[in-house]
Amino acid sequence: MTKENGFSKNVWLIMMVISVLFIIWTIFAISNGTRILVRGLELAGSPMLVDDIEKKALGFLNMSMYKPLWEEIWIGVFGVFYAIGLKQKKKYANTLGIIWGIMLVTNAIIQGGYELIILKWSNVCLQTYVFLVLGMIPFISLLITRKEFIRNAN
Repeated sequence: MTKENGFSKNVWLIMMVISVLFIIWTIFAISNGTRILVRGLELAGSPMLVDDIEKKALGFLNMSMYKPLWEEIWIGVFGVFYAIGLKQKKKYANTLGIIWGIMLVTNAIIQGGYELIILKWSNVCLQTYVFLVLGMIPFISLLITRKEFIRNAN
């Protein structure tokens, strides 16, 4: 068995930091639901103001925005699980971590395409960039270290 060093040895830490950042971002987004709705209306080019929305309807809109955010917390939790597996040199962790990164990047591409092409927004929302960046970093890191990780894994 060869000895890991440098980047390969610490790739689990990259996955852990990215996953925790993803969870923190999601919690931040959940706590700022109304501001996100205001920004969404601006991106859509709508003259509607949040103050114009009836209180019960606003509650529903906020709930409909929170539901996917709660699901994103699970994505972050899975990332933490994969990071722990990487630290323990489990073979599944590298493969699932790569799939995790692909999943985030794919989501960003689909969401960005939807926002730009279908909704005809002038630019994509911040969440799209978050998915893209936080997906690309572990994806690339895990691909770079894959051969060495598999060779040294349990």
